[in-house]
Amino acid sequence: MISTRFVPIICALLAMALVPTVIHSYANTRVIDDRTTAAIPASLAGYDGTPSGRNATWGRRRFESHDWIERIYRSKDDQVKLSVIRSYDAKALYHHPELAVSNDSSWVRSEGRRFAQRPDIPVRVLFADSGPVALYVLHYGERFVEDPIAFQLRSAGELLFRGRQAMTLFFLTDERPAGRDIEALPGLAVVWMAIDRFTDPSREPGVRSR
Repeated sequence: MISTRFVPIICALLAMALVPTVIHSYANTRVIDDRTTAAIPASLAGYDGTPSGRNATWGRRRFESHDWIERIYRSKDDQVKLSVIRSYDAKALYHHPELAVSNDSSWVRSEGRRFAQRPDIPVRVLFADSGPVALYVLHYGERFVEDPIAFQLRSAGELLFRGRQAMTLFFLTDERPAGRDIEALPGLAVVWMAIDRFTDPSREPGVRSR
């Protein structure tokens, strides 16, 4: 039998455990923001985009997403594919997203990079023995995610007392990099501008936030 002097402590512990249970299991609380992939224009950095032709149910099936776009952006001399997907299932986006987004299965390694054009944005670059190059960026709340494991540990504490926020994946594929250095790929401008227009639709094109 439990001594009555421990009852207040036990009640407090149970109440603390009940808060996240109610938030995520019963209320399924989500933090809704005003961002949407629809804010990303069909024309970016001198490239014109057209839908890639994905099945309309693809985002829902692969990422539990109801807000996503995928376009082929073409310029006079270049072509890239940009996929932007939002989901409250963060793991679906940060755990090997290339398996669902890319049509190529020959990625042999990946590395984290910071590009001189946008050192504020952590990027994961995927390399194949030859052929395409891909890169992706993860955005959550008001910050970019560099290390998904660290993000998961940090957000676990936040989720004890607040609802989930949507994570956003920006995935760029260049099918024909032609041996150029990654820093020199002209298609990088597409993903930088897409990120800027998504995070702040009122921002003037080409103007970097401070």
